[in-house]
Amino acid sequence: MTIDRRQFTKLAGAGAATAVLAWQQACVQVAETGEVSAETVRILLDAQGPRGIYGEAEEFERLRRAVANSIQISEQLRSFELDDDEHPLTIFRRG
Repeated sequence: MTIDRRQFTKLAGAGAATAVLAWQQACVQVAETGEVSAETVRILLDAQGPRGIYGEAEEFERLRRAVANSIQISEQLRSFELDDDEHPLTIFRRG
């Protein structure tokens, strides 16, 4: 089956939207329960491609805990207060 650019763009956009919605759902689940449901992790896995080693129950559970931990760390970093006059440690310059 051959697809053209428009069909590809629609498919890619739908896949990206699915991943974004699943990530937002995972964030809500962590905020409410401290965990991410197995179904949400499966959706995230399916959005990125083959499940690979995460098809095994033990590895999948490790991934589920890691996703929840990643979300918690992200929230902690985003809630860290900075002074408005605080300079960044890294400055990116063009040229």
